[in-house]
Amino acid sequence: MINYNYKNFISLLAKTRQLLVYDDGKLLKNYKDILEAFELYRYSSMNDMAISHLSNMLISVKVDMVLIYSTDYDKVLSLCTEIQKYDRNIVITVILEDYNGTCSEIANLADTIVFAPFEAETLNKKMSIALSAKLMLYEMTHTLNTHKKFLDGTGIDAYLDAYEGDVIILLEILSALIQRLKSGELSHEFFCEIANEIQKIGEIFTYHHYTAHVTMIFDEMVAFLRMYSFDDVDVATLEGFDYLVEILQDIQSYINNFFVKRIFCDVYVFEHSLHDSIIFMINHLHSRVDTKSEVEFF
Repeated sequence: MINYNYKNFISLLAKTRQLLVYDDGKLLKNYKDILEAFELYRYSSMNDMAISHLSNMLISVKVDMVLIYSTDYDKVLSLCTEIQKYDRNIVITVILEDYNGTCSEIANLADTIVFAPFEAETLNKKMSIALSAKLMLYEMTHTLNTHKKFLDGTGIDAYLDAYEGDVIILLEILSALIQRLKSGELSHEFFCEIANEIQKIGEIFTYHHYTAHVTMIFDEMVAFLRMYSFDDVDVATLEGFDYLVEILQDIQSYINNFFVKRIFCDVYVFEHSLHDSIIFMINHLHSRVDTKSEVEFF
């Protein structure tokens, strides 16, 4: 049996993981040793601006666990909901001070809950167990998917042959989506429709070891499109929709060249270009061009 002390937590789990913390100042003040056990942690006050910028934060940085401590349970529930929409592999630990009707909804979304008051060792143990359980599940799923999708000895030509037909259909769908965007169609339902097609493209990229790593970028884009609130739209954000058109055109061009025309295009260049373009688009859609993130770095 593992003795869950700080030393074990650092050596076995936290030192290679990254943490995002939302609270009202109590964790940073009283439990900084636990936060500093992680390879890197980012800290943000629990406010409306931080919550509205959650999608940008999750896309901009790698996050393995989110730790939340607030007496505003509606905000806690909102955070948990958005994190689950983005990536179910992110471990969610929530600290609550009492129990009410909202707690059951939070419990359904969080991986573990700690009730205050609590000892530092209790928080440490709960976080360790939740993180190790989620990582074990992820590794098992990843191993099964790898055996299912990656066939030993499958060359790039066989892969391209297998999915060329699917890509041709997706190219036609992308063309229609781009035209609808250019004509000014904007709604949450339309963004979800775009996200569904991008997700299909991302899934195709998972089926070969040469392209699999790009899938995460597609997943990030899908998550943002599904989470974007059109309440944020104003004159200053309109340019962001033009960047979305350009991103879709870039994806369209790349998959057409790669899968259909069989023109070799460096997938790593495409990956970095797509990631940078998505961040640029998000900053415009949130009117945050040339502004610093609200999150403080330690």
